[in-house]
Amino acid sequence: MLAALAAVLFVVAGCGQKEKEKEPVVSVQTTPAERAVISHSVTAEAVVFPLEQATVAPKITSTVKKFHVQRGTPVKKGQLLAELENADLASHGRVQQGRLRSSGSKYVMTVGAGLPQQIQKAVLDAASAKVAFDAQQKIYDSRKELLQQGAIPRRDFEAAEVALAQARSQNEQAQRQLADLQRLGKEQLLKSAQGTKSRIRGSTRARPHSSVIR
Repeated sequence: MLAALAAVLFVVAGCGQKEKEKEPVVSVQTTPAERAVISHSVTAEAVVFPLEQATVAPKITSTVKKFHVQRGTPVKKGQLLAELENADLASHGRVQQGRLRSSGSKYVMTVGAGLPQQIQKAVLDAASAKVAFDAQQKIYDSRKELLQQGAIPRRDFEAAEVALAQARSQNEQAQRQLADLQRLGKEQLLKSAQGTKSRIRGSTRARPHSSVIR
């Protein structure tokens, strides 16, 4: 019993000593925050890379006529960098324009040669399309009236409606084709008349020179 009592007293005494121990005090220095310019700089070697790179190459091969920027100069998208010599291209373009005008003249002559036959055919096609459209319009009106009276089913009226739309489209197309051919025929006739007047004026101007007697 005495030994147990002594052990308990020893534990209680130890706890009391731990509670009496104080925590150490740490000293801290504080300074008010202020705004100031940071003057400290660091110098080091580095390699600079561009954000974007592009390889500029012309679509054609030619001699450079003029540079608008120097090496290392900042440029923008769409900016003209250099001009290429285009004398040969301009000459080639004029040749091609001459060929185009010649081809256009040949085309007009070819079309003009067969224009009367085309106009005649277009007149017949337009007249036939107009007759078919008028006939289909009468069928449509008749079936519409019969449908209102309840004498025919609706599908018969719808069939007549579709046929009328097709006939109207064919008639409009035939009339437009005829009008275009007639307009082209008038243009050809006007050009032919102007050409004839030019030839007459040329021969009239040349006649006094050819009739001079020396």
